Amino acid sequence: MKQSPSLGIKQLWATTLFTRIWEEHASESPGLIEYFRGVRSKSPSSIASEIAPMAKATRGLFESDFDLFRSAHPSIRKLVRFIEETVRVSVAHVNGLKTDPDAIQLDFVDSWFHITTDGGFHDAHFHHGCSWCGIIYLDLGDMALKPEAGAPNGLNRFYSPINAGGSYRDFGNRYLEQSILDIPPQDGMLLLFPSHLLHCALPYRGDRERIVVSFNCRCHLPPKSEPK
Repeated sequence: MKQSPSLGIKQLWATTLFTRIWEEHASESPGLIEYFRGVRSKSPSSIASEIAPMAKATRGLFESDFDLFRSAHPSIRKLVRFIEETVRVSVAHVNGLKTDPDAIQLDFVDSWFHITTDGGFHDAHFHHGCSWCGIIYLDLGDMALKPEAGAPNGLNRFYSPINAGGSYRDFGNRYLEQSILDIPPQDGMLLLFPSHLLHCALPYRGDRERIVVSFNCRCHLPPKSEPK
């Protein structure tokens, strides 16, 4: 039977993620990584933020304070400008392109970096107090190495926000069965995702360091810029 022309269809609650490559990654990441390692060497704790330590590996993970984007380091300033542009364009897109991206005001309430070594991970979690979150991969380290079995090495995994039909499953809700999403990263890639998505950093195995920058962002419009 063909689809009836009288059948009304409306798709709701789509989950949108964005990716973009930082064109200045090759020239700016060496200085950033050197700066990050210097910060780590001066920190008395492997979880400098002191946030949710029970969800993080007791070895193999360094997490900075959550005020990274306040730094005057020139490469961080360039990275922030790239992220700001990306977030503004992305937020305008998901809201129907009815707003000038430049009118969107951003507040990076948290920003930090991770240096992950062998055995590091971050358990599944949400990000609260923001609408959009991001991860930019400065150095994948040995993420390309395949583990002996199981999940991809050190990948950020996302979990479906939709309960797949409750406890009952049949052909009617088969389209909801994809419950996880693994997005293959690359050096210099920014991954932007809505804060309600449950996600984790899978256990990492390797001799090289996996280095990423993360952030939580709030997005506002001045009253005169609100779309009608």
